[in-house]
Amino acid sequence: MNDREVQVTVTRNGSQLTVAPQHIELHDGQWVRWTFAELEEGELAFISFAPPSPRLGPFHSLRSFTATSVLGKGNKGDAPINHHGYRALVLAPDSKNALATGEGTIHNAATVENTAPQIFVTYHAADEHHAEPWLAVVPDPVGLNTGDTATWHFIELPPNAFACFQFEPVVAGMNESLGPFVAFSACNGDSPVTVAASGTGFAVNVPPPSDPDNPPPFIYHIQLRAWDGTRIAVKDPAIDNLGPPPPIGL
Repeated sequence: MNDREVQVTVTRNGSQLTVAPQHIELHDGQWVRWTFAELEEGELAFISFAPPSPRLGPFHSLRSFTATSVLGKGNKGDAPINHHGYRALVLAPDSKNALATGEGTIHNAATVENTAPQIFVTYHAADEHHAEPWLAVVPDPVGLNTGDTATWHFIELPPNAFACFQFEPVVAGMNESLGPFVAFSACNGDSPVTVAASGTGFAVNVPPPSDPDNPPPFIYHIQLRAWDGTRIAVKDPAIDNLGPPPPIGL
């Protein structure tokens, strides 16, 4: 088993689900994969966290790879609690109630926040230390796994400014606008986050690196421009390609 992954097996006996292990201690950099056995066609596996835990518990994201597998990518979360109760569910679209349920708990012992799929870009005006406006990007580099959706939050942008992305073509034929992503989108954010941009499907359509153990980073350029096209500030961060998540069952 990959040392980053904690494997949880969910078995079914009628309407009862047995979660093993029932209690998990989650450490820095670890993920949790729930694998549901004995589901019938049309049934869907789901993991649900109840208040006072956040909706995704201690995880930054929960991802369904198949109808029977859920992967939680962890961080220390933003709730003032470390103990999270959750429920494993078997659902079907034509059933009002869950077909089967089981309970488990997670103690989040992580000490380092891992919010890799979120990047915060903060605009700073020129000052005594900077002759021109500049952008701070955190984290840089950001680490992404195959299939991740990354979201950039642009904070404190000046009025009538917009951000655009361009990627260095480190792979032959790579689209410089989309880079290693399948699609890119922009939307309004909440104050003081005035703009958000998301890239989906990281590295899904990118040829595998020649050296899988040392894949090259993706360098991208963030340009902040006024509505007339005048460039205000620029930053050249990087994305570390962490490769695919651990395979199911290993």
